[in-house]
Amino acid sequence: MRRFTAVFLIVIVLFTLILSGCSTTNQGQPQNQPQASQEEVPDGEQGLKTKYPLTIVDDIGATVTIPAKPTRIVSLLPSSTEILCALGEYPVAVTKWDDYPADVKEKAEYVFEDALNPNLEQILNLEPDLIMYWLASAEDTKKIKSLGIPVVVFEAKSIDDVYKSIATAGQITDKQEQAALIIEEMKAKEKRITEKLAQLPVQEKRKVWMEVDSKLFTAGKGTFLHEVITKAGGINIAEDVQGWVQFNSEQVIARNPDVIFENYSYSNPNAAKIIKDRKGWENIEAVKNNRIISLDNNIISRQGPRIIDALELTAKAIYPELF
Repeated sequence: MRRFTAVFLIVIVLFTLILSGCSTTNQGQPQNQPQASQEEVPDGEQGLKTKYPLTIVDDIGATVTIPAKPTRIVSLLPSSTEILCALGEYPVAVTKWDDYPADVKEKAEYVFEDALNPNLEQILNLEPDLIMYWLASAEDTKKIKSLGIPVVVFEAKSIDDVYKSIATAGQITDKQEQAALIIEEMKAKEKRITEKLAQLPVQEKRKVWMEVDSKLFTAGKGTFLHEVITKAGGINIAEDVQGWVQFNSEQVIARNPDVIFENYSYSNPNAAKIIKDRKGWENIEAVKNNRIISLDNNIISRQGPRIIDALELTAKAIYPELF
């Protein structure tokens, strides 16, 4: 699961979260586009009720019809699990990487050991009426869909996409009011962060190196982590490259970041020390000023309700004086 170099993009998508962030760079994919009609709530009640059957277009452009309100959801993506739990709709099964909220594994009937290769027989035995999946390979997606159970794929590539994912999950589960409230609170917090960062003169913005692997892989333009860095007021030193890329040591030294983030200490507790002790890095501003900061990968990489917490943590780490 942690064979990082070989399955780098998969790990980012799944952990992105998980242990993984979180995020791939498939551009131009359709966003969540709920298509089903909705009916107004009678007698002056607030909000909308979902009308089933519900048809949506998911994040890989697949049209999915959900015949009735799902009551037995299998979630194979930690960020989707977090969204469901925030809505009060705990899934019946999750992966072993789903660790938030703390009680999710107590309420889930089963825990799948391997989200990259889930046990299809076990899924069928659970008799689910919906599967929430992630952007896996076409072959893996085909296997899941062969079960004949509605499958909705989530793959948010921006904070705005996260809001859409929450809204879509709210519509799927007939929890639209709860979803709207979650989104409202997230946007309010994002606004407060943005207002604080607005005080910052452009010339005082700090350069950031985001290290997601000891082999110097990083998040370039078009990735989820790039957006988090830039919305947190930082300048991503890898902003001139697209997607997930590998730098060499000389490139990082030449770009001289003011702040270094690492988010792989879950697999290597000595990550920050490794960075600090690298030959030639002693003159990098971030190293000289002891600005090597470990980020919780489960928060920074999961495209769910906690992503604004990740934004706040990142902004505070870059500009502690503003917070």
